[in-house]
Amino acid sequence: MKTKLLFGALLLFFTLSSCKNEVLKEESTEGKDNFSVVIEGVFEKNDKLQVFYLLDGQDWSEENSLAQAIYASKDMQKIELDFPKNIKLKNVRVDLGFNPTQSYVTIKNISLKYKNEIIDGDLEGYILYFTPNEFVTWDPNYFGYKLNTIDNKYDPFMIGNELFMDKLAIMTEKKEE
Repeated sequence: MKTKLLFGALLLFFTLSSCKNEVLKEESTEGKDNFSVVIEGVFEKNDKLQVFYLLDGQDWSEENSLAQAIYASKDMQKIELDFPKNIKLKNVRVDLGFNPTQSYVTIKNISLKYKNEIIDGDLEGYILYFTPNEFVTWDPNYFGYKLNTIDNKYDPFMIGNELFMDKLAIMTEKKEE
């Protein structure tokens, strides 16, 4: 009898917890009512990650950027930054840091989300959508990016390319519908 009671309690517990998970999944697939960027990477030194967003008819500016402190870790970190609501994105630029002693980073993912739409850059798919500048070079020995100082300047970033901007334009059109 105790076995049947225990089995019934476990069955009820798993049924209720799976229903709760289904509700959470439905809420998460609906998504937010604004764009967000997800960046996953390894940053072995304290730094700051900054994401600039280009709006139609404007230039890159500090006012149109989001920043997040990054704390040193040899583990993969996931950073999600939410853009302001009701903006029409034209492009995105990810500044990989300001600390010139941060000589290497590993990037796994740069994705852009809006509601249930995503430009998926996970599992290094972001290399299709983002182009590094001259301060960022691939290091096959490290299997990640080397961040370089050139002429006493340090400004490593990755910027959305034509394919990214095309996908973003399609996503923005869907947003306006």
